[in-house]
Amino acid sequence: MSLKHAPALFALLLSLPGEAPRAADAKPAAPVPSTCAQAPLFQRYARSGMVESLPGNKVRLSVMADVHGEDCGTPDCYFTQVRAVFHFAEGKGCRVREVEVSTEDGGCIPEGSRVPPKREAFFPKGPADVADPALVQLTLRTRKADRALVLLPRNLFFFEDVKAGAPLHTTLPTGEAGEDACCWAASIAESHFRD
Repeated sequence: MSLKHAPALFALLLSLPGEAPRAADAKPAAPVPSTCAQAPLFQRYARSGMVESLPGNKVRLSVMADVHGEDCGTPDCYFTQVRAVFHFAEGKGCRVREVEVSTEDGGCIPEGSRVPPKREAFFPKGPADVADPALVQLTLRTRKADRALVLLPRNLFFFEDVKAGAPLHTTLPTGEAGEDACCWAASIAESHFRD
């Protein structure tokens, strides 16, 4: 074959129908999951299947808080399902911008006493980068500061009906005289963790 016929042959080959992908057939790139799901603060929860990386640099934490201060820390048939979707600021690290928290009580609640599920935005007080290995506690509150979520590397504490300025206890009540009546939380039973 002579080289003078090569351009014509090449043009013919390009015009033939084939399996080559066309621009119109190209699929859009899948959204990139958040790398923040591997942040140190989430590691214990992730090992127990409670963390999910979401597109758009978001992370979902889904837990069952079934240990309550009012029960002296004994799991019973009452629980609160907590789903928290962390929204991170643009840029380096995993700085929490806001957390969309959905809660629903379940278990042994009499039929007429069930409260509808709640959904509300929670915000950190000050800068909070969950990728920082030195971060040992992340405290989030609603704008009204009547509900709170405290995330520790070892457990999570969910607070409702918080009084203004009241301390958020992340331990069980001791029963000592003068101990604050507020605010005790629901947390995750150790049996839910896999480590």
